[in-house]
Amino acid sequence: MRRAPSQAKQKKPPAQREEKYYGVAACRGLWRKRARDIIRIYLTAERVPEFSDLLKWAAQQRKAYHIVTDEDMERLTRSEHHQGICLLTLERAVYAFADWWQEKSRARPAASLLVYLDGVENPHNLGAIVRTCAHFGVGAVLGDAAQLPRLSPSAYRVAEGGAEFVDMVGLDNPAAQLGVLRKAGYELLAAHAAPGANSLFAYKFAAHCVLILGAELTGVSPMLARLSSQGIQIPGTGQVESLNVSTAAAIIIGEYHRQRAPVA
Repeated sequence: MRRAPSQAKQKKPPAQREEKYYGVAACRGLWRKRARDIIRIYLTAERVPEFSDLLKWAAQQRKAYHIVTDEDMERLTRSEHHQGICLLTLERAVYAFADWWQEKSRARPAASLLVYLDGVENPHNLGAIVRTCAHFGVGAVLGDAAQLPRLSPSAYRVAEGGAEFVDMVGLDNPAAQLGVLRKAGYELLAAHAAPGANSLFAYKFAAHCVLILGAELTGVSPMLARLSSQGIQIPGTGQVESLNVSTAAAIIIGEYHRQRAPVA
C-alpha cells in the first residue's frame, strides 16, 4: 500500500566527508569552534609542548592522537606547509541559501556586508579572502552552488583560523536569490573597472551590501554585472591592469568597515 506523503521516508542528508586540515592557526580555530567534529590528531614532537592543552582534551574525550615525524606529516597532508599539526575532521558543510537566510534574516545587524565569489577558485585567493572576511566581520561568502569551491585544507591554512568564523553559502538560483537579498535592502556591488564604475574612495556604502568579486581572468560575469546596482573600482596608476582578487577584496572590505563599523 502506498504511504501517505507525511509518512513517506525522508531523504537523508549527504554524509559529511572527512578531511585532513593542517596549520597551527587553522587547527586551533577548528578545535575552538568545532571540537566535536575532530576524529584524530597528528602532531610532530616539536609541537607537543605547544599543544599540550589539545592533547589533554583529546585524552579526556578519548580521541586518538599520534606523534609522527615530519616525513610522515608531509605524507598525511600532502603538503610541506603543515606546520607540524594535522586534524582529521568532519568537513564543514556549505549552507544552502534558503536555510542560511531563514536563520540569519531574523537577527540582521544594523550594517552588514556579504561577499559573493563569481568563479574564484584558487585556494590561496579563497583562503586569503576568507581570512579578510573573518578579520572585518563579514558574515558570509556566497557563490553559485555549482561553482563555489569547498574550503580545501590549503585554503583553511591560508585563512589562518578565519574559516571557522565565516559561513559558506551556496545559491542554487543566484539571480533569484540575490534578488531576495536586494528586496531585503542589500545593495549589489560589482567590483570591476567597467566604464562608469565608481571610485572606491569616493563611494558611500549603503548599510547592507553584497560585494561581487570575479575571477582573475574573467572578472564579474555579465549576468551578475547586470544585476548589480553599482560598480566600484580601486583607483591606481594604471601601470598594471588590476589587483589580485584577494588584495582587491581586502581593500574594498576594509573601506566598507572604515565607513560602516560602529565607533568604539
